[in-house]
Amino acid sequence: SDRLGSRDRGADDYVTKPFDHAELEARRRAVLRRKSGIANSTIEIGGIVFDPVAGHLIVGGETLSLRNRELRLLEFFINAPGQGFSKQKLADRLFSYDDDVSDNAIEVYVARLRKHLERSELKITTLRGLGYRLDHVS
Repeated sequence: SDRLGSRDRGADDYVTKPFDHAELEARRRAVLRRKSGIANSTIEIGGIVFDPVAGHLIVGGETLSLRNRELRLLEFFINAPGQGFSKQKLADRLFSYDDDVSDNAIEVYVARLRKHLERSELKITTLRGLGYRLDHVS
């Protein structure tokens, strides 16, 4: 009844607890696309074409399939270019509360993304002692 009542009062979507952060982000993007009239989920930035829905990254004309956590990490960076994120913040976005995560796990995913982005204008910069940031370099 809460779901129906919320929609009748103008809500675009309804999420119950507990929820998955990746699903919440996907729902947020869907609402934003509907509001702006955009049906396409691709993002073009820094010489890449990124489709978070399909899980594909096109760099230099080559289509790469990303693993789920690589996909979510790249999407997180792309949605906030130039903003720094601590390893803890990234771990919170990539892993559930029950997962035992080391800093090394985040370093591994960042290294994989760096390799995927080598032929683009995007670079993941290490902020010593702070975390990482996605930069657009020419």
